[in-house]
Amino acid sequence: MTIDDPLEQIRKLVKDGDFDGIGTALQAGAILSPVFKVFSIAKGIADSYTKGSKVTIAIHALCDELQRTQDRWPKDLESAFDADWFKRAMTVLMIESARAVNEDYARLLARFAAAGCFPSDREKHRQEDLASYIHDLARLGTDDIQYLKLLKNANLHVIKTAPNLNMADAFTLHFDEFKREAVGLGIDPDDTVSLGARLSGFGLAYEAPRNNTRQSPVEHCFRPTKRGLYLLSLLEAAELPVEKRD
Repeated sequence: MTIDDPLEQIRKLVKDGDFDGIGTALQAGAILSPVFKVFSIAKGIADSYTKGSKVTIAIHALCDELQRTQDRWPKDLESAFDADWFKRAMTVLMIESARAVNEDYARLLARFAAAGCFPSDREKHRQEDLASYIHDLARLGTDDIQYLKLLKNANLHVIKTAPNLNMADAFTLHFDEFKREAVGLGIDPDDTVSLGARLSGFGLAYEAPRNNTRQSPVEHCFRPTKRGLYLLSLLEAAELPVEKRD
């Protein structure tokens, strides 16, 4: 049997509700169709939503990570899990895990959530907003994360000496270092502006006021915000190998 139009065959089988028959039909026709590849990927994603496999994996990963960090559990652990902030975080984690591109990313989101469940006293106020941190991470792209890490790494000295991030001149003075590192990472100069503006929309970065005359008026110097640095700290904890997360 020869299938002249794989796309038409897919439409027919979908209309009849025979999703599983699509692969058999195309294989019987000895056709390796790019259209079938696209459909197979889409069907796999749809199946994962239906079966909830990534959600289950995320929940298991969250429980495993919380168990691993039991030395940081508060005395009122049960009441903490009954709190609205935890229920919001769990809801968002399950939604974003279902949307995750693969199981590994679902696990990463879960470890990220676990890292934010019981923050230090200095960051305690961020616990209430854990759901939004999970939501933001799920919407950041690879370029966004790379850029946010660059903002931190290029300004480490400033962040350590002025943890309140209130020394605008210090960030602009380090702008040359930022540009060198951006070039080394292959980030286009225009992307340093667009990515900075995008992260600003999440509240993770902010354009430092330009008081330094060394900086060109057409250049834009961004710095990380405390929110951005906190999100990175949760992500870095989630990315650590298991043997280093204890």
